[in-house]
Amino acid sequence: MELSYFALACVTLTALLVGFSKTSVGGVGILAVLLMAMAFPGKASPGVLLPMLIVADIFAVIYYRRDCKWSILIKILPMTAVGIFIGYLLVDIIPFEIFEKVIGAIILAMLVMGLVLENHKQSFASIGIWTYFVGIIAGVVTMIANAAGPVFGVFLLQMGLTKQSFVGTRSWYFLILNIFKVPFSANLGLITADTLLLNLLFIPVIFIGAVLGAKFLKMINLIVFKWLIRITALIAAVRLMIF
Repeated sequence: MELSYFALACVTLTALLVGFSKTSVGGVGILAVLLMAMAFPGKASPGVLLPMLIVADIFAVIYYRRDCKWSILIKILPMTAVGIFIGYLLVDIIPFEIFEKVIGAIILAMLVMGLVLENHKQSFASIGIWTYFVGIIAGVVTMIANAAGPVFGVFLLQMGLTKQSFVGTRSWYFLILNIFKVPFSANLGLITADTLLLNLLFIPVIFIGAVLGAKFLKMINLIVFKWLIRITALIAAVRLMIF
């Protein structure tokens, strides 16, 4: 697969951001989605990005292997699987532009609700239906646009986790659902032998990003971490709704 210098630069930066986001502030991963879309316009970019995300998820799971809250995942993963199947059915039906605006509005609404609940000493966990709602939405979003990070990140913020538990739980969640997505993406023709070969070339860049992300996470305190998640989710929501 031949790439222009511009596309090569976009993919390289994407690989670095993917590794960084998986071991630190996940919200910056939306930038990787945008960069990959610039390198591979149209529906080709999710197929190139997905294996990169899986590699980065593996690095993150190894690093934070003792920090996963499985009680959260057991509740949300089945609904995420349902969401992925729904996304698979909708990928060729819903116009991508309309889908992006809807998801941006959902992320924004979750941010506002999260802040309101936090001020009243409640959480999404206290509203049982939210777990199922977020699971389905995250599944649909990740299948169509590889952009479930902000949705799940805002949800996890309300669980009172440490930085390490937040990242560890998020890492296992996305590793499982990204692997689950592979057959669907392959069936849609998004993952091919050429895209996989390209992915292999960028594994070292992903690893460098993951190391930098882990170091960055150690440097920031929990309050700053939470607000970084919110700010990056807000940026993602605005980008999806306006641009």
